[in-house]
Amino acid sequence: MPLDRIPGEDSLYIGSAFAVGQQKILDSHNITHILSVLQYTAREKAEIAAKPPCTPPRTRMFIDVDDLEEEDLLVHFPRIVRFIDGGLRSKPVSGSTVEDTEAATKGAVYVHCAMGKSRSATAVIAYLLWKRPEQFRTDGATKSPESTQRYPPAVAEDAVRRALALVRQARAIVEPNPGFMEQLALWWRMGCPADGPDAVERRPAYRRWLYEKDVVESTRMGQAPGRLWFGDEATNEGEERSPPREEKDVLAVRQETTALVAAAADEEGPGQNFQLRCKVCRRVLADAAFIIPHESTEDDGRPRAACNHHFVEPLSWMRPVLEQGELEGRLVCPNTRCNALVGRYSWQGFKCTCRAWVCPAISLQHSRVDCVTVRQAAKIS
Repeated sequence: MPLDRIPGEDSLYIGSAFAVGQQKILDSHNITHILSVLQYTAREKAEIAAKPPCTPPRTRMFIDVDDLEEEDLLVHFPRIVRFIDGGLRSKPVSGSTVEDTEAATKGAVYVHCAMGKSRSATAVIAYLLWKRPEQFRTDGATKSPESTQRYPPAVAEDAVRRALALVRQARAIVEPNPGFMEQLALWWRMGCPADGPDAVERRPAYRRWLYEKDVVESTRMGQAPGRLWFGDEATNEGEERSPPREEKDVLAVRQETTALVAAAADEEGPGQNFQLRCKVCRRVLADAAFIIPHESTEDDGRPRAACNHHFVEPLSWMRPVLEQGELEGRLVCPNTRCNALVGRYSWQGFKCTCRAWVCPAISLQHSRVDCVTVRQAAKIS
């Protein structure tokens, strides 16, 4: 079929660019709105605008993106879902050729890319996740404390897979590229914000994602990232921190981190937190929430050496050093009366003494910090 209808009550269709020029096909499906998710040149857009308007007229929106894993389609999701939603709720103007009385009273939206496989599917899934989240939660989520949440973060990947399966019922060939699948999961974890065209850009999780992309691209070229992100500043903005790139559950990561730091401190206690403090002046440098668990995957039969590093996320007290734009360097205590060496960083990463490779590597060295058990974490600034 040139146009494939997504299962449900709405007249939402997905397909390739071929059908856009087939007026009879569009008329037969009462298409009122067309969303083009592909890279049109300025000349192609001018040619489209110069064509005589069809009857009845159709509303179009263009999202200029390529089908590349590193392409940022996430930032366009608020505009995409609002456009689709508005189109589906609109009423067709007179002149519709649709005989079905009920269908003729509703808008119909056609979403397409070049082949109707990756970009258009991503746009449709983003809309479905935003509009019908309850349809894509796992059975387990309804029995968990997260069941009261509209978008339970822990089920993000599964929700995306379920939405993809629904779209494949209409169009079996759809296959969003891995980068777009990752963006859809992040969209869900952020709560599918669409209260304005810049709704995604305002979210700290999106800025962290941009930072991680920039680190990967910059280090590949042998440069320090031009974009910085600081974990404690994002936490202070009140947003739940998203899982690390290996997609472990947030709670599991924090439990693993707590166990790791507790082992280093040789202390444990219910309701307690753990902090890393400068060994010289006792200034708080990081708490357990910002320590990145790491484990070596090497298994060559040799006994592993003790781990001499606490790897942490970038923190705001490191800003003066990290903003210098060097690939690697030393970290000193932010207490100006101390300035003791506490660790080092390398955007290209390095291997810990336990043989785990960490990239980027921002390390506070065991020998230069104390691991302290506290009842409540002090604010890091």
